[in-house]
Amino acid sequence: MRFLTLFIFLAIVSCQNPSSTGDAAANTADTSKTSPYVFTDTVLISIYPKDFVAVLKEKRNIPIIDLRTPKEFATGHIWRATNINPMEPNFMDQIIRLGRDQEYAVYCQFGEISFRVAEDMKRMGFRRIYHLKTGLNNWNEAGQALQLK
Repeated sequence: MRFLTLFIFLAIVSCQNPSSTGDAAANTADTSKTSPYVFTDTVLISIYPKDFVAVLKEKRNIPIIDLRTPKEFATGHIWRATNINPMEPNFMDQIIRLGRDQEYAVYCQFGEISFRVAEDMKRMGFRRIYHLKTGLNNWNEAGQALQLK
């Protein structure tokens, strides 16, 4: 067991970049320029409608991202939500351009697309993502209405 632990430790140490001396922040910044994946200590919280409402009330300025088509968005959405269409060819570019240093609330109709996007956001280093687990499908559980404009 000790041999295996030592072997793994040596493998990790030997695979590190020998030129990685210097400022850690500078190295992180360089990594983010070459790849959208940062792998920092980010948090993805998948919650039900009542808890999602509580988060939106507590964090009044949190950006809310509606991950449905514009047609679906027009049928009703959470107040203050911004629509980003997952069917657009440049969809991931739009997500990458969002500020990674703040929290986001994301949802879709059933919770599946938004969960995949939230996982991608987590891998990209977004600080904290609140995901509406059941999507708008069960939004009435929270006793909340949708905005129609």
